[in-house]
Amino acid sequence: LKLHLALLSRKGRRGGRRRQGRRNGASMVDASQVQALEALVAKLKEDPSLIHEPKLAFFKDFVTSWGAKVPAAGAKKQEKAPEPAPAEEEEEEEPEEPEEEDPERLEEDKEPFPAKSPPGGELSDEQLDKQGEMKQAAAEALEDGDLQKACDKMTEAIKIGGATAMMYAKRAEVLLKLKKPCACIADATAALDINPDSAKAFRIRGKAQRYLGRWEEAHKDLAESQKLDFDDSVVEMQKLVEAKYKRIAERKTQQRIKAEKKALEARRRAA
Repeated sequence: LKLHLALLSRKGRRGGRRRQGRRNGASMVDASQVQALEALVAKLKEDPSLIHEPKLAFFKDFVTSWGAKVPAAGAKKQEKAPEPAPAEEEEEEEPEEPEEEDPERLEEDKEPFPAKSPPGGELSDEQLDKQGEMKQAAAEALEDGDLQKACDKMTEAIKIGGATAMMYAKRAEVLLKLKKPCACIADATAALDINPDSAKAFRIRGKAQRYLGRWEEAHKDLAESQKLDFDDSVVEMQKLVEAKYKRIAERKTQQRIKAEKKALEARRRAA
């Protein structure tokens, strides 16, 4: 019995040594070999056709012995898909500020406007006398505060012919008081056609443009009238128009810069 137990003990020790050997064998692959294997696998991922190289025949046989499939000999090298270009962030356009309510704004009046002077030469003495009478009647109507009658008498005088820039400018002034800004602008423009240096015509047209909310046109006309003949009575109006004009100019400048920037970016993308 003692002999039998001794034999079993020796067999157990020999079995333990064999198991220990197998465990030690697992640690016989050092780190550099693992790194080399990783590098080889990375190369094969980039170019699968390398598996068919003669010097890698052993590796091909090894992986196929485990049931793995290898790519065909003509397999193409894998190419990385190009990374999408970063999306350009579009600048959010600032919403336009709502236009402030203008209690002095006038509605546009429609044509027909009061008649203009017919083309022709010099007036006869009789026509000049008649025209003088109409001018006097218009002046009296203005003194009485009857704007419509004054406008009608001015129109009769103008229709006789030979109307001057001053006659048109005066009727334009009355038309604006009658809240007819478009007719006023038409008369002021007619006055400027006759006399391009009429400060009164520029002034009254600038006022009409202001009451229509046409700030850029009003700025231009009022600035010209003040340059030709400064008038204290329109200083406050000119300040208001100037402020409105500056805001419009700034907004247009911002829009122009944005448009130029977009055009430049489009050209760069197309290049």
